[in-house]
Amino acid sequence: MSEIIVEPSPAKRRGLRWWAWALIALAVVVVLSVPVLGMFAYIGHSLSETSPDQPFIDGSPQQPDAKAPLACPQRCFELDAAARIAISAEDVAQLSIQDERYGVGALEPSTVAAVAPAAGEQWLALGGDEECAFLPANAPFIAAGPGSASADPISWVQTWETDDEVVDIAARAFSTTEEASAFMRDLHERVAACPWQDLDIPTAGGLDSSLVQITSQAAIDVPNEVAAVGWVREGSPGPRWRSYVWDLQRGNLVVQVRVLTDGRILEQQVATFAELLAGRLGHLEATTP
Repeated sequence: MSEIIVEPSPAKRRGLRWWAWALIALAVVVVLSVPVLGMFAYIGHSLSETSPDQPFIDGSPQQPDAKAPLACPQRCFELDAAARIAISAEDVAQLSIQDERYGVGALEPSTVAAVAPAAGEQWLALGGDEECAFLPANAPFIAAGPGSASADPISWVQTWETDDEVVDIAARAFSTTEEASAFMRDLHERVAACPWQDLDIPTAGGLDSSLVQITSQAAIDVPNEVAAVGWVREGSPGPRWRSYVWDLQRGNLVVQVRVLTDGRILEQQVATFAELLAGRLGHLEATTP
């Protein structure tokens, strides 16, 4: 039989009272719970801000006509007036974007006729409807159709980006307020008529089409002389991505604001940012009475 060695018992010592052990246990639980709860809070925040099913703002419907339009029988604004509403690093900080890629004057102005047809041809080749050709435009124009031959000047005022998230501003000077107002009403109607587009674009999953959804945004607070039409594009380049677009009009000038985000920039932040630009547009001094 194997020998069993019995270790001697340690000398008996006076221990902590029960309530002291209870306090120590409680402290351990609290300390351990802080990083765990913090992790869940971070995960919950991340998921809510990048969720593909973020609810849209529920508000008043858009009014594509300004409450008190600034009449411009001729041009109240030339194209370079848009540079006077340029945004700063402090402005875009509210969108968590901080790097200016193209500043004012970095990109040469052009005309609708010089850029729209190529974008329109590509859009139609992808299976896009002509009525919905406002989607690929990166300035206030519609890429396909009669309006794509316009000689109106357009400019790309600024582009800011951080990682893959981008905000840019573009402008177009129409000949008159009436022409600019007609563009805004037309855009408003097109957005409502284009709830989705099924494009022939290869996707990462091997599918041969990409479903793009288009949703009209709720009205924002703008000066009486400013009209605003906004819409959201979802589904491209991925389910978490959204492109928020606002076209702002005063007199014969239309300024477009676009924000592309993977979900970390929320619709309310974009709406507040668009209101900032609309306010500056409303304070521009017209060059003609």
